[in-house]
Amino acid sequence: TETLDWSSRNSDIANILKSEVSTILNVSINYECDKLQNLPLENLPPVLKLSATLIAFTSVFTRPSDQNVVILARCLEDTDIFKYIDTSVLLKKILAVKLELPSCLLETLANELTRHLKMLTEIEKEIEHFGAKIQESAGNY
Repeated sequence: TETLDWSSRNSDIANILKSEVSTILNVSINYECDKLQNLPLENLPPVLKLSATLIAFTSVFTRPSDQNVVILARCLEDTDIFKYIDTSVLLKKILAVKLELPSCLLETLANELTRHLKMLTEIEKEIEHFGAKIQESAGNY
């Protein structure tokens, strides 16, 4: 792939990745994301960063660990991943992880979730669910 493709969110490879985002909610794929920790995740070109984020999400969902969650927090920023999926569905899945989520991930999520009106609208539709979970003092809510 040309170097230009890694920087363009509209490249063929980026469009393929965007279409795969919904897969992370429905498939239990066991990826090893520990090798990502030595990469400059925060500074990767957009398409590589989206790829790393998909790997990190699947790792957090299949094998939650502090290391995997920190890797997810590092690569999640500015990926626009929530533009390609129902925000409330992904947020529910993240908050249901059987691990106390660190503030670095929660802060990154808060920043990403407020970037576009689409995301806020999708969360608003599920506000009763989130409110009930907060009332129950459920996990990461």
